[in-house]
Amino acid sequence: MPRAVPAARNERLDPVRWHRPTRGTMLRLISVAVLLVTAAAVLWLKPATCTPLSTTAIPSASGARSPSAQASVSGPGARPIPPGSVGVPVRLADPTALTVVRPGNRVDLLRLDADRDRTTPVASAALVLEVTGTDDPVTGGLLLALAPDEAKRAIAASGRGFAIVIRPG
Repeated sequence: MPRAVPAARNERLDPVRWHRPTRGTMLRLISVAVLLVTAAAVLWLKPATCTPLSTTAIPSASGARSPSAQASVSGPGARPIPPGSVGVPVRLADPTALTVVRPGNRVDLLRLDADRDRTTPVASAALVLEVTGTDDPVTGGLLLALAPDEAKRAIAASGRGFAIVIRPG
């Protein structure tokens, strides 16, 4: 049978009374407040150095872009997007072609039509900026530098996929 614990003589049931916080508690509260204000400022403020995507993806009517608007591609062996071009990712119908193409190659991009066994030219002499997924060709693709009108044809294309013809270099 459990024993009853004797009550302390000065035990009271008064509500908790406020006492001055210790130095450690104040430092923790101030640190939390500073972090919350910093997080709110980062979320609220837009960086002044970012260029909107629309200016990097589509060149102006004159074809000239400012140096800050020229997009670049990151990654080992990747090349920058030339002025007047846009970067377009392409997935090939036959991904084993990824093993023979390299950044810097020029390729002709062909769309494989779904209804017929024929190809339609989409881009000519497109610069290969990056090749991804050479280890696993099923997940890989190409990043090509295309003229804006060629990019529109590549994006709007419907079919079984794309094929490439590598131009001699």
